[in-house]
Amino acid sequence: MSAINFHTKEISVKIVYYGPGLCGKTTSLQTIYGSLPEGKRPQLVSLATEVDRTIFFDFLPVTAYRIRDFLVRLQLYTVPGQVFYNATRKLVLNGVDGIVFVADSQRGMKDSNLESLQNLEDNLSELGLEVGRMPLVIQFNKRDLADVFSVEEMQEIYNRLGVPAFPTIATRGDGLFEAMKSISQAVVNDLVRKGLGRQLVQPEAPASRAAQSMGDAVVRASTPPPVPGSSSGLWPAGETARLGERIDVALKAARWPDVIFAVEQLVLAQSRRWALSEGVVADDPIPQFLLMRGVAQARYRALWEAGRAVRAGQAVGRGEAMSAVVLALETVW
Repeated sequence: MSAINFHTKEISVKIVYYGPGLCGKTTSLQTIYGSLPEGKRPQLVSLATEVDRTIFFDFLPVTAYRIRDFLVRLQLYTVPGQVFYNATRKLVLNGVDGIVFVADSQRGMKDSNLESLQNLEDNLSELGLEVGRMPLVIQFNKRDLADVFSVEEMQEIYNRLGVPAFPTIATRGDGLFEAMKSISQAVVNDLVRKGLGRQLVQPEAPASRAAQSMGDAVVRASTPPPVPGSSSGLWPAGETARLGERIDVALKAARWPDVIFAVEQLVLAQSRRWALSEGVVADDPIPQFLLMRGVAQARYRALWEAGRAVRAGQAVGRGEAMSAVVLALETVW
């Protein structure tokens, strides 16, 4: 599900690279990441298992996609290929906007490719999505190896939906950027078709009023039913409720900087608690925590920018504060 940041005028879309183990998903993303200008490379998040790993990064493409005057930021994810990490696959698929299926061209990988395609369809179905209605492209990877199916055979075996398909060699970058451009454009077209452009039109009003309206709408959509824990009923009991009360008090008093600081502390506490329970060792567990919670990185970036602005003595408004509260709610529910 795309995330709109009215503060930075960006729309973040989530593209997931899916496929069997060792088909070239991670190599595809590493090659794309390595092609980015060194001074502008974002943080690369990696969640490693014993035999596989999930990686993530996001960036603004050089050839910028736009919906109205909003830039489209791409979030690229891989899923673990091994079957016994299917729970992680489903977590990563949550909120997906487009999929790149990476098929291994070797003849001996036919069963694994087909199994992974079926697994993709099953997992999307569990999330209430249909593979035929999802922006999708296929990479026919490892075209440089011996004993591979021809492109025509690959089309017949794997591309029953007739989606765009690209012969690729992930280690060299061949075809990767054509595939990425195709899925990016398909996602943008899909969002426009679903009416996203109309949602970006703000009424004639000062920027702070527009941000306020956006914040109200998002909180109404995201607020869970009241439960015991805090006076507002938004926060679970325990340590989270204490920090939640600080957020509630700051909101009622319209102390927007205090809201930002309280949310920062809550997210940090939640991420440290998660890291301890999962045995994750990291100097900064927040990126991995947000990845596993399915929180849009653009929303955390907006919180980080708001915190930096406050510390620099700059003003923040209700829109930034409400966006921060939504992020906090997403980490606890």
